Amino acid sequence: MKPLIGISANYSHEDNVGITSNLGLPGQDWQLLADDYIKSIERSGGVPVILPVTENPESLYPLLSKLDGILFTGGTDIDPAYYGEWPRAGLGPIDPKRDRHEIALAKKVLQDTNLPVLGICRGSQLLNVVSGGTLYQDLQTERPEGIAHALRYSPKYHPVHPASIQPGSRLEAIFQAQEIGVNSYNHQAIKQVGSDFSVTMTAPDGLVEGIEMAGERFVVAVQWHPEMMVDKHEEYLKLFLAFVAACVRKEGA
Repeated sequence: MKPLIGISANYSHEDNVGITSNLGLPGQDWQLLADDYIKSIERSGGVPVILPVTENPESLYPLLSKLDGILFTGGTDIDPAYYGEWPRAGLGPIDPKRDRHEIALAKKVLQDTNLPVLGICRGSQLLNVVSGGTLYQDLQTERPEGIAHALRYSPKYHPVHPASIQPGSRLEAIFQAQEIGVNSYNHQAIKQVGSDFSVTMTAPDGLVEGIEMAGERFVVAVQWHPEMMVDKHEEYLKLFLAFVAACVRKEGA
C-alpha cells in the first residue's frame, strides 16, 4: 500500500480568499494549502492527506496512528513567545490559532511517535522551536550583513543562491552533492538550533538552510521550498522521494 502522508494546512482569517475566488462569503475563515505540496507527495508515491488547523489539537491525535509520515508546511511567522522573546521590529503576521495547533501537534509527533517528518520553511522553524531553538524574527533588521533571502519576486522555481550540505549528512545522501542551488522566500530563519537537531545545510552567509535529527528516524527540515522547484528541476523531487521511502519503511515496520 502507498503510505499516507499528513500535510499541515495554512489558516486564514481573510474572507477575501473566498470572495475573490467565488468559493465563499464574507465572514468566513479558510483552511489553505498550495498544490505544490500535494503534487510533490503524490509524484513521490505517497497519498496526501490534508491536516486541518483544529480548535483542539488533540482532535487530530487519533489520526496519527493511521498516518505514515507528516509534512509541516510554510506559512506565517511563529509567535516569538513560543521561544521566549517579545515581538521585535520586522516581525510579520502571526496566527495564534495555527501556532497553538501546530506547536502541540509537532511536539506530539516528535516526542510520542516514530513518524518520519519533513519540514519546509515555517515547518523547519516550527520543528526547531518545539525542540527548544530560537528564530531570527526578521533577517533584515537582526542580520543586515547577510544576503537577501526574502526574494518574493523571483520565479518560485529559480535557485537564487547556493547552499552547502554537510558531508555525511542525510541531505548529502539524498542529493548526492555537497552544494545545490535553492530558492529563497524567507524573512525569518533559525538562530539557535534546537537540542534535537544539527545544522546540515547553510547559505553562503552562514544562515541555516537545513537541519536534521540524528539516528535512523527520518526527521529533516529545510528553510527553502523544494516543492516549488520540482516542475522545472526534477532533481529536487529527491527530497520527497526519500521522505516517502522512509514512510514506506515505517508502514512496513
